[in-house]
Amino acid sequence: MKSILPSPSILSSHHGTKWEGIHVEYHRQPADETPEHCFQQHNIGLILNSVTVNGILNGKHYGSEPWQRGEIFIGGAGTDFQSGAVEDPEFIAIALEPTDFDNTVYESTNSNLIEIIPHWKISDPLILGIGWALKTELESGGLNGTLYVDALKNALSVHILHRYCAQKPNLRDFEGGIDTYKLQIVINYINDYLSRDLHLSELANLVQMSPSYFGRLFKQSIGVTPHHYVIQCRIEKAKQLLKRQDLSIIYISQQVGFHDQSHFSKTFCKIVGLTPKKYRDQL
Repeated sequence: MKSILPSPSILSSHHGTKWEGIHVEYHRQPADETPEHCFQQHNIGLILNSVTVNGILNGKHYGSEPWQRGEIFIGGAGTDFQSGAVEDPEFIAIALEPTDFDNTVYESTNSNLIEIIPHWKISDPLILGIGWALKTELESGGLNGTLYVDALKNALSVHILHRYCAQKPNLRDFEGGIDTYKLQIVINYINDYLSRDLHLSELANLVQMSPSYFGRLFKQSIGVTPHHYVIQCRIEKAKQLLKRQDLSIIYISQQVGFHDQSHFSKTFCKIVGLTPKKYRDQL
């Protein structure tokens, strides 16, 4: 976006994150017009202030009209786009990599036939909520980890498939969960690599599933999402490590995948009801 916008982004997932398949930026730009260009990814723009905007999507002209906070546009990869704003726009820009998008949704449809229909100035509370959550995650420096972002990305991808694609998906039956043997492979892997920032795709690859399909079956099998299960495992391991008085709390937080001690303490307290120090003191 640097080549088409007058000012750099305030926040960007291109810097300091390990996010896969999704790019998020937060902008405040001066009133201006972008040159016409073609989206290389599936793009979503979320307006965060009241502003007058005009635009072109695939040759269709949209005249200047007021946009309200929370209104969005959607354009798939290959969409020709141009926009202009009378006032200074504030917005979140989300880009989904097409190959990752296809991998996320391929169990629901034939990815070769996916066509995202451009939409201009629409309201979608789910997309708005996901956009805010991604912005908050950027602001925090990625405290919730890549599994959390992967879950948001997959929810966004499946929602776009269901609501904004030309082809309607054939929903699969998710009864039965993951095979017990395969589930144990995943659980063992999670516990072996708790100190790492795990990706949903690497867990799904262990059992040769798409991330979206895996996430749904995992929750059906375990009762919680992969992200929440990993958090539970990290807290349980932390409780064991806290029995060792020779280990510092900051060292323990790193060993269980929290690279910010404050976030570790808050998460531990939320789940256990005590801070790590108070928990250790009561042992």
